[in-house]
Amino acid sequence: MNISFAAIDPTSMASAIAWFYLVTYSTRMFSFLPQIIAVWRCRDGGRAISLLTWCSWMISHAAAALYGALVVHDPFFVLISVVNLLGCAAVTLITAHRRGLLGHGPAPAGRQLHA
Repeated sequence: MNISFAAIDPTSMASAIAWFYLVTYSTRMFSFLPQIIAVWRCRDGGRAISLLTWCSWMISHAAAALYGALVVHDPFFVLISVVNLLGCAAVTLITAHRRGLLGHGPAPAGRQLHA
């Protein structure tokens, strides 16, 4: 099914769903900012952050971007997926950095924290 946001009839149910998707997922990118700030400020390496969960979300957004590009050929779908992938990657990488898992210096408070 190839749904391009520019080609949808504005009065159809498919159009309403497509625009709902576009609006909700476009605004979702702003929801990453509070999480990024929280994990950056966290003094315990972001222990409340599940790296497994954030990595799985990264993989799902990468799969969605590939699906949008290679199967449905929808640039808006790809763009939204890539933006969400980048948001998940930011939270994941900052958490890993704060835990000292990236090899760039010690974990917070001189402790080695594990994923």
